[in-house]
Amino acid sequence: MFEKRFKTSLLPLFAGFLLLFHLVLGGPAAANAETQNTSNELTAPSIKSGTILHAWNWSFNTLKHNMKDIHDAGYTAIQTSPINQVKEGNQGNKSMSNWYWLYQPTSYQIGNRYLGTEQEFKEMCAAAEEYGVKVIVDAVINHTTSDYAAISNEIKSIPNWTHGNTQIKNWSDRWDVTQNSLLGLYDWNTQNTQVQSYLKRFLERALNDGADGFRYDAAKHIELPDDGNYGSQFWPNITNTSAEFQYGEILQDSASRDAAYANYMNVTASNYGHSIRSALKNRNLSVSNISHYASEVSADKLVTWVESHDTYANDEEESTWMSDDDIRLGWAVIASRSGSTPLFFSRPEGGGNGVRFPGKSQIGDRGSALFEDQAITAVNRFHNVMDGQPEELSNPNGNNQIFMNQRGSHGVVLANAGSSSVTINTSTKLPDGRYDNKAGNGSFQVTDGKLTGTINARSVAVLYSDDIANAPHVFLENVKTGVTHSFNDQLTITLRADANTTKAVYQINNGQETVFKDGDQLTIGKGDPFGTTYTITLTGTNSDGVTRTQEYSFVKREPSAAKTIGYQNPNHWGQVNAYIYKHDGGRALELTGSWPGKAMIKNADGIYTLTLPADTDTTNAKVIFNNGSAQVPGQNQPGFDYVQNGLYNDSGLSGSLPH
Repeated sequence: MFEKRFKTSLLPLFAGFLLLFHLVLGGPAAANAETQNTSNELTAPSIKSGTILHAWNWSFNTLKHNMKDIHDAGYTAIQTSPINQVKEGNQGNKSMSNWYWLYQPTSYQIGNRYLGTEQEFKEMCAAAEEYGVKVIVDAVINHTTSDYAAISNEIKSIPNWTHGNTQIKNWSDRWDVTQNSLLGLYDWNTQNTQVQSYLKRFLERALNDGADGFRYDAAKHIELPDDGNYGSQFWPNITNTSAEFQYGEILQDSASRDAAYANYMNVTASNYGHSIRSALKNRNLSVSNISHYASEVSADKLVTWVESHDTYANDEEESTWMSDDDIRLGWAVIASRSGSTPLFFSRPEGGGNGVRFPGKSQIGDRGSALFEDQAITAVNRFHNVMDGQPEELSNPNGNNQIFMNQRGSHGVVLANAGSSSVTINTSTKLPDGRYDNKAGNGSFQVTDGKLTGTINARSVAVLYSDDIANAPHVFLENVKTGVTHSFNDQLTITLRADANTTKAVYQINNGQETVFKDGDQLTIGKGDPFGTTYTITLTGTNSDGVTRTQEYSFVKREPSAAKTIGYQNPNHWGQVNAYIYKHDGGRALELTGSWPGKAMIKNADGIYTLTLPADTDTTNAKVIFNNGSAQVPGQNQPGFDYVQNGLYNDSGLSGSLPH
């Protein structure tokens, strides 16, 4: 929820609420994934690679009764409102305008008046599992309620549990932002290990009840380990659970430190949402304005949205003005893209067009039916079946009212922000043939690499072959194709196969085929000499006999070998740094310290080099070269694959360092 949400005249019971601030930047990071499925069309069912329905204010029973519709609409996950005990303000009135009481915890027992009991939460999670839908809980662990008398004795019994409720005054000061109170809400003393244990027990109980992940409310208001003498191990401790997916509400401003939080969780791209809404208001979908995520955190660590519950509920000017057509168009942009995890906000019934709370529904009820609209559903399914395909954003024929995203040669999404229908005649990589619009009426034709057809005003077109949707999909979890991955001793990898795959096999170096099931693990390297290479080929077959293959390359390297890389510095930067990081589960470990990394040394031949300690584990590491501001690869792009003794230019690896 929160950040700057309520009016500063904050009485103990919070009479009102207002807008927050959104703005700024950070520095790079990394990723994580998984798979499960019950529908042939949903071929990318991990939370990270799918789409999330933010079921704002839906009760547990409402969610349970609508789980099939949620599944059929193509969502991989749902996000609940806070599930723990909260302040029952305004005599527990369930009017939608009282939504903010759900963000005022009184204890961390599961269940509250607004959403339901713990048993109902468990039943909802069981229904979600039945339909292959994951559950993300909105966890409010930065603060409690502002009403001290309402806070439970179990919280008050923790010695030194709170920082108090002195309000933040300087929103650009990290100490103030992390150690003082959001608008009078009693701030948890998150440096206190007993507090950490108490909150972590709540998270683990939610996981045991059936949750799969968490959204951490007001996450930037909790300090990081390197925040000077007030830093703590809160986030390394709290995020060390069995949760599949975790992300933090890091509304971007000068104190947000997005990239540092991305070491522990995915983070919100609030500035990108602002860019999308500006594009919709101006009816200008120029890719030059909406292609960049407005964050230096890599796309695969971002949660994106057209609007959030804060932009909707706090100020009509921020996003409540949008119509359903605007939401459809914005969703076509963000959810057709690769990399980030899109979150669809479920508005109250009848909301939008400048009206926040029309009184057609109350807390606990299902939101607007837009979440299962044909166009929204079509984009969700497109997002899922295009997992792993590169994106190519464009404005066909230079028309900035038309957005086009081409995902490899497999599919295309079009969005027309204008008030008139437009005839499309543009190049495409789609195979020749007719493509019916899965988002609405009409069809498009591809002939000799040209896509033609008409897209109606204020509408979306989703184009791909049913053969793509039903194709088998086999892959190695968290491993990219097209590059050689190195390791030092032995490596265990997880084999994945989606629900379309009836038979899956792997081969090592063109050896014997071995059948595997989704989730099986394979270990390579044990006892083999350094320098051994491994080509692992996966083949999946579906019930129609269609096959798909993926190939991966690995090499076992001597760990004591010098870990040196070089950069040719074609831009003639005066200062050259190397920022090297790697994945560790859902986190990014910074091998050269925080951004911008370590300075490289200029050699006599003009090549800049950096040598890491011999015991540094550079398996699957990435490198970004920079001068402190400019960087290659560019902003929002993952680093080049780290290759020991590699020589790089602005296009990536160009050769090896001279001996």
